[in-house]
Amino acid sequence: MKRLWMIAACAAMVVPQWVAAQVEKQVEVTKAYVPRVESAAKLAIEPDMNDTTRMRPEIGYTVTPLSLRTTLTTRPIRPATVTYWEFNRPQPFYLKVGAGYPLNSVLDFYATTQNPSTGYAMAYVNHAGYYAKIANPFGGKHNSTRMYNRAGIAAGKYIGRHTLEGELSYDNRMYHRYGVWVPSVPELAFGAGAMTDYGDARLQLRFGDDFQDLSRLNFEVGLHGGLFFDHSDLPVPDMSGRESSIGADGRIAWAWGRSRFGVSIAYDYLGGHKYLEGSNQQLIRAGVRYGFDGGVVRLDAGADYYRDRVGTTALADYERGNYLIPYLRLNFNLGTPGLQPFVEADGGVHPNDLRSLTEQNPYVRSSQWPSDAFLTTSDQPQGKSLFPIYDETSLWLAKSSVDYNFRLGLGGSLWHSIVAYRLYAGFSIHDNHLFWTGWQVARPDTGCDVLFLPVQARQTVTSLNGEIEIRPLSSLKIDLGAHGRLYNDETDLKNGDPAFAGNAGIAYEGRRIAFGVEARFESARSWSVYRYTLQSAGVDGSTWEGSGTLEKEALDPFRTPFGVDLRAHFDWHVSGRVTLFAEGRNLLNRKLYDEAWFPEPGARFTVGIKANF
Repeated sequence: MKRLWMIAACAAMVVPQWVAAQVEKQVEVTKAYVPRVESAAKLAIEPDMNDTTRMRPEIGYTVTPLSLRTTLTTRPIRPATVTYWEFNRPQPFYLKVGAGYPLNSVLDFYATTQNPSTGYAMAYVNHAGYYAKIANPFGGKHNSTRMYNRAGIAAGKYIGRHTLEGELSYDNRMYHRYGVWVPSVPELAFGAGAMTDYGDARLQLRFGDDFQDLSRLNFEVGLHGGLFFDHSDLPVPDMSGRESSIGADGRIAWAWGRSRFGVSIAYDYLGGHKYLEGSNQQLIRAGVRYGFDGGVVRLDAGADYYRDRVGTTALADYERGNYLIPYLRLNFNLGTPGLQPFVEADGGVHPNDLRSLTEQNPYVRSSQWPSDAFLTTSDQPQGKSLFPIYDETSLWLAKSSVDYNFRLGLGGSLWHSIVAYRLYAGFSIHDNHLFWTGWQVARPDTGCDVLFLPVQARQTVTSLNGEIEIRPLSSLKIDLGAHGRLYNDETDLKNGDPAFAGNAGIAYEGRRIAFGVEARFESARSWSVYRYTLQSAGVDGSTWEGSGTLEKEALDPFRTPFGVDLRAHFDWHVSGRVTLFAEGRNLLNRKLYDEAWFPEPGARFTVGIKANF
């Protein structure tokens, strides 16, 4: 009995110590934390990168108490986070550089940086040049160097859901008048090979939304301005023109249910300087849009109102115009992806200021116009031409060009989206359409002193169009296109446009290599050509001194042959960051023209490297 009491006493002394040890260990915690990242599905709309995407894994706790009294102290666990830019961060620099034969060069450079919570910044440089001489239709070869250069910076700041962004850029386009034919005098004597050079500086600012999520009201406001310079070779420096522009625009849009609505407004002022002093233009635009997504019909309809006012030194009063341009996108869903009819209507008003005219035809003015002695007389102000059509109004037209376009057709995809097609008929009305006419000065020592002048007239165009894209494989694409046009020109002038244009091409994009071949077709084109001759009274026709009368003479139109531009490209992806490329243009070495008397370069090749780093 005494032994039992001793065992009980020892047990009583040991148990508290064992319990105390158990309570000191407190608790066991097992954490079931298995993060998983799956492949991202492509969104139907462009994602908003302003909002950081976060992955918050579910963490489960299993607690097993080992005593009646426990103390659990939790430690905060920071959930794993990942942003789009960390998951798929592009390289900050892109470079494309190459050169070829006949001597040509290309350069594209982009430097970008992005912070998903702050904003972005970008700088870029673009260059393309061709330096070999091009033979004109008369067999002459003058300086025909052409070059395009562009540099700019852009930046954006994310402010909540909105973005404040801007861009500053400068473009330079340089050409030479190699189409002029002067067989008996030195080059540059009458503008042969003279440089035509234009500079364009632009600044754009914008603040607002991206108009992707219209469940809330989206808005944007913008300001833009620019300076356009004419640095062309001119006999009198004061004859160069300059143009400034400034404007503002705004837009709002929102959606509810299946409907959406938007309103926009814009204002632009264009002013001429130096030789174009006194020319100016104001253009006001207001537009409205309504959209509806139904089961069978998708509709976007509206209209744009334009108020145009143009003033030049040749006008006693401003030329004013009011235009209403309809807008329509009507798509029908008949329950099959292979048959989707559509109806479209759109258009616009396009100023014919100095900048716009040089963009359409860089040879719009002659390096010898209009200050040559034979073009002026003593009773004419300096720089004012004796010829009625040669004056500053040819560089700033009093009427804007107005377009009304209508299209009706079918579209869709066939055979599990292997084939996509679009067949449609079009009808367009072009008021104050530009007909580029060639004017020559009849001089004994000048074979062809070409001056391009735009003449305005009404034009209607009826067209039949077909476009097909075939993708038998995800990496292989075949493109076919054909466009036939019937012109009804309310003038005897030749419009210089083709009656038929088409294309056929195939492109392959593989993991290691990519290549493509494309042929672009264009039917014959014609431009009207005129000449003013000075009939001197009692003066030998070999001289251009003294008074006389002017006579306008119509010459044979300038015609180009049927053109085929065969192009090819090849890319070898050496690594994920480096690609070697080769490109070829006009491989059949055909005579191709954008403007009369100025053929495009012949067969040419360019090789180089593309790199992301």
